[in-house]
Amino acid sequence: MCSGRENSMTALNSSSCSLGIISLSCFHTLHTILGVHCLPLHNLLHYIDNGVLLLTETAVTRLMKDLDNSEKNEKLKFSIIVRLPPLIGQKICRLWDHPMSSNIISRNHVKRLLVNYKKQPQSSMIDKSPGSVEFLPLNYFIEILTDIESSNQALYAFEGHDNVDAKFVEEAALKHTTMLLGL
Repeated sequence: MCSGRENSMTALNSSSCSLGIISLSCFHTLHTILGVHCLPLHNLLHYIDNGVLLLTETAVTRLMKDLDNSEKNEKLKFSIIVRLPPLIGQKICRLWDHPMSSNIISRNHVKRLLVNYKKQPQSSMIDKSPGSVEFLPLNYFIEILTDIESSNQALYAFEGHDNVDAKFVEEAALKHTTMLLGL
């Protein structure tokens, strides 16, 4: 049943392209949604990677909202998010209320902070406040991120990064580690 609809939509899109008609994003959105529902994951991802199916912001937004967080759909959502351009990916991650999206947001934040980081000698010892976790590598890393954030507030001029900071990264890292360890 799906393959008939998919073939007719593909034929319609191919015909419009051969006639010189510009393919509208609504066709790409429809093809992607049909592909998600009709194709095995490996085929879907192959078609996306090779440009046969294009990920539009509308299609991905709809998928994030419509699909539940079952294990199969989590894998699908993550596979799609990592293939998005960075700005759209960050926007879409905020729609997905899941530890994996926090992980992606944290990775992007850390990458942006560390892009021009030059190691400087540390003069302070790691703060052992009552709420901190006794995990020295993470504590040291969070201290470095906090120092970078405090010295370079220009990074926060980007839209949508108002709640992402070193504390958010620390919490996401701890949640992800706890999840991986099954605790």
